[in-house]
Amino acid sequence: MKRDITSFYNPTDKVLVESEGCYQYDSDGKKYVDFESGVWCANLGHSNRAINSFIKEQIDVLMHQGYKFRNSYSEELSVKLQSLIGFSGGSSVFLSSGSEAVNLSIMVAQHLTGRGKILKVNNSYLSAYGFGQIKTDNRDQITIGYNDYSAINTIDFSDVAAFVIETGGASVDMVRFPDSEFLEKLSDFARINGALLIVDEVTTGIGRHGKWFGFQYYNIVPDVVVTGKALGNGFPVSAVTFNSDTTQKFNADGFIYAQSHQNDPLGCAIGLKVIDEIERGDCISVCKRVGEYFSSRLEYLMNNYSEYVNDVRARGLMLAIEFTDKIDGTKLHNTLFESGFVVGFKGNTLRFLPPFTISAEDIDNLIDCIERFIKE
Repeated sequence: MKRDITSFYNPTDKVLVESEGCYQYDSDGKKYVDFESGVWCANLGHSNRAINSFIKEQIDVLMHQGYKFRNSYSEELSVKLQSLIGFSGGSSVFLSSGSEAVNLSIMVAQHLTGRGKILKVNNSYLSAYGFGQIKTDNRDQITIGYNDYSAINTIDFSDVAAFVIETGGASVDMVRFPDSEFLEKLSDFARINGALLIVDEVTTGIGRHGKWFGFQYYNIVPDVVVTGKALGNGFPVSAVTFNSDTTQKFNADGFIYAQSHQNDPLGCAIGLKVIDEIERGDCISVCKRVGEYFSSRLEYLMNNYSEYVNDVRARGLMLAIEFTDKIDGTKLHNTLFESGFVVGFKGNTLRFLPPFTISAEDIDNLIDCIERFIKE
């Protein structure tokens, strides 16, 4: 079959034809267990029946609006997100992707502070483009090393509009969680020096860490929280949610930002339904419990094959296992895929962010496959 897709990334030759729950099926009928939730989006599982049925109904009611109208779904979702975050009297704007939401949050911080730069930790992935993009010549950033306490006092905050925080990078450094003392000290310095605290929860939010948001493991109070990915369970919707103080400042001196898919009623309605399904099924408790089991199985590998395993990192259902150079990680990654397991891989580390519906049996089968590879 001819490929007519621009090659920004390199998929395999397998053609995906169906996804359901934790499973994906190719055109040959082969079944794969998806330990990546798509791109960390399908926290409730692919083609979730309750979500899909709701979408089918909602499409016939209200999908898109334009600039002349309000819609109740966006306002209700804003109130709901504020409640889960711990805000009151704030506001939200809804977009399509996490990247644009992060960039908009930075634009607002720049506007309100009159400053131009953002502060970030070097293992954070903030955006596919713009202010948060990872590139060596990004002049919009001041970057501090991961858990680098000594560097905190050297930061020049004079032009820092915001400290953009990611509490568990899955992309750049394959699942690492900053020390509480480091993150809290850096946040305090940023706030004292007039920078806003923006928490990027695009990957870590909506229950992934066994709490609604990753920042809730730390003693920090954000000004802005960005969500995406799992907010739509695969449907493209993201949110920038401001606390009351930031909202008041913005309302007093706002600026115009308008694009085609802003506060779309369909995406916002889906976000409300996703949150409702998570609450109804007590899915965050499930995530925490299953994550603890998954972590224990990875630790079994580390304890029994310490010659081959360097580290296990886990919080909720965001996990990673890092191997020593005695393991050919690329070969292991390929073996797992051929055996029907979709996992992340980089730097001799395997990454796992499965749907919350992942079973103990699927986890055990994955561990067994890794163990066989190690023994061989």
